[in-house]
Amino acid sequence: MMKIYALLASIVFGCAVATSFAAAPASAPAAKPHAAPSVTLQEVAYADLGKYIGKAVTVGTTLGTLRSGTLMKFTNTAIGLKLDSGAELTIPADTIQKAGVPVSPADPLFPTTGEPSAKKK
Repeated sequence: MMKIYALLASIVFGCAVATSFAAAPASAPAAKPHAAPSVTLQEVAYADLGKYIGKAVTVGTTLGTLRSGTLMKFTNTAIGLKLDSGAELTIPADTIQKAGVPVSPADPLFPTTGEPSAKKK
């Protein structure tokens, strides 16, 4: 009989603990996920990628993948990317459909559109 009471007590205690964890306080607001800032890319020809060794590049492949990382190696047959995760990836040149490099946003204090402010004589 004592074993039954001990068993029932442990079941009741387990249910009480489980419901206390399930009912989280409503006062804590849910964290909002941060959206990644959009990056503008300037398309670059494969032959020109050699100028961007050590810089960030994004590559679209014939397999439908989009890879971004630091360009570590460039040859006529392949490139080497170091991904943000630290993994190094070799991508054959014949599988690269397009490549791009990030472009910094325009400076709002120095707009490049419109008429020049200095008058020519």
